[in-house]
Amino acid sequence: MRAHLIIGAFLWLVSSSLGFAGQPKYTTLVVEYAGVTIRDVLPVVISASSEEGEWYRRHLVPEPGHFVVHVEVVPASVLNEITELPLLKRELERAKPVDDEPKTPHDVQFTAGVGHDHVQIMVDGQTSRKILKDIGRVVTKYPTLKSELQAIVPGPGSNR
Repeated sequence: MRAHLIIGAFLWLVSSSLGFAGQPKYTTLVVEYAGVTIRDVLPVVISASSEEGEWYRRHLVPEPGHFVVHVEVVPASVLNEITELPLLKRELERAKPVDDEPKTPHDVQFTAGVGHDHVQIMVDGQTSRKILKDIGRVVTKYPTLKSELQAIVPGPGSNR
């Protein structure tokens, strides 16, 4: 019983620090292709802070140093606009612990965080294509970021 109370209190603290009781305002978003690939698809870290972006690059991306992970620092208003996109916002609000195994060959994982507290969602290829297309419209002023995100977009029937 005591363990349940401790776990419950921890989950409440994490969820309230991420703002789940109200509207979440994330400061970092990590986009990773999680499906089956025949080539490396590099993760992308979008952050309102270079220090926080570097922390996510080092701590959440597997095999650090194996390849270069793009970290794009954007104004908080841009990141807020991205995380408030209706489809992404709905998925983040329903975030539950994800298992690390993709459900379809084209899943994409999104990690949204405030400081070092974060939630992860994994969405199927069709949903991720829509989300990444919407994000692409928001980041038109950041051509490198837009290009990096386009490299993640899973193609229908493709064998990434």
